[in-house]
Amino acid sequence: MSNFTLESRIQIRNDIAANWVTENPILLKGEIGIENDTRKFKIGDGSTTWNTLKYASAHEVQLNTVDPTNTDVDYDIGSLWINTTAKTTFTLVAKTATAVWKRLVTAEEILVVAEAQVAQKLKTARTIGITGDGTGSTSFDGSANASITLVLKNSGVGAGTYTKLTVDAKGIVTAAEQLSAADIPELTLAKITDAGTAASKNVGTATGNVVEVLENGKIDENLLPAIAISETFEVASQAAMLALDAQTGDVAVRTDENKCYILKQKPANTLANWVLLRTPTDLVLSVNGKTGAVVLTTSDVAEGTNLYYTEARATANFNGNYAAKSSGGLTDGATIVHSTDTVILNGGNA
Repeated sequence: MSNFTLESRIQIRNDIAANWVTENPILLKGEIGIENDTRKFKIGDGSTTWNTLKYASAHEVQLNTVDPTNTDVDYDIGSLWINTTAKTTFTLVAKTATAVWKRLVTAEEILVVAEAQVAQKLKTARTIGITGDGTGSTSFDGSANASITLVLKNSGVGAGTYTKLTVDAKGIVTAAEQLSAADIPELTLAKITDAGTAASKNVGTATGNVVEVLENGKIDENLLPAIAISETFEVASQAAMLALDAQTGDVAVRTDENKCYILKQKPANTLANWVLLRTPTDLVLSVNGKTGAVVLTTSDVAEGTNLYYTEARATANFNGNYAAKSSGGLTDGATIVHSTDTVILNGGNA
């Protein structure tokens, strides 16, 4: 007999809070009851009714749309009550016949108090002024926005457009004039971004030089390499091939023997200078008696000892092998539950 772990999901006893109060059942010892709408739960002891049992959590969070009152005593000291409408939080600090709930101060309220302390500094109006290269002042008590009219000192430069300026250590213009030729420094070609690559090259025929164009708009033919053009000749004999006025790289097609030759070097009247162009030899003359573009099917080749696949053969082979197998011998046989097995229910993780 085998033992198995059966993966499963367990549903705990649950209902809305009002139905629990109405039914007021007695939970079994260790049995859990959940309020679906409040997300709170109680654990039974086998003898105490639901309404008498306390909630399982020692310090619970109560979600409501109203503030707590002194009649809300069915909670432990330290419990939290959140008013989701007003966005406020209360904590239970004491209870006897009545409950004492205290509202917690929010971060926003603390910030308002801190700002109020800072605002006390503006009870007395202050004068804000500017000195130095500009002057101006205004009075400010925090009751309204205030502006300062800034008056800059006179630099001594008249209004106009200039290309050369003189400034002091603070960046203030103290003099202005137009650029002269002496003000423009000499520049290297590396400082000019749009001169092009040819601007840095010398004219000449050495390596790296720029070639000069002649008056006719052409380059001196002495600077251009000779161009060889390969030709193809069709000849009917060896003698005709050797008589060709051929250049290195030319091809002779011999119609007398259906072969091609290429001239590897001059002179062309020397047979050893002609090289035969090789082509692959076709050793396959036919396939199963067929020539040309051959397409074979199973009808063209005998089965021999290797039988062809058919639906009937595959079905018969599967049925025979499957019938001889036990369920325990299958690849997933370990997961099949038998009448002789012991089943263990495992609720699993979240």
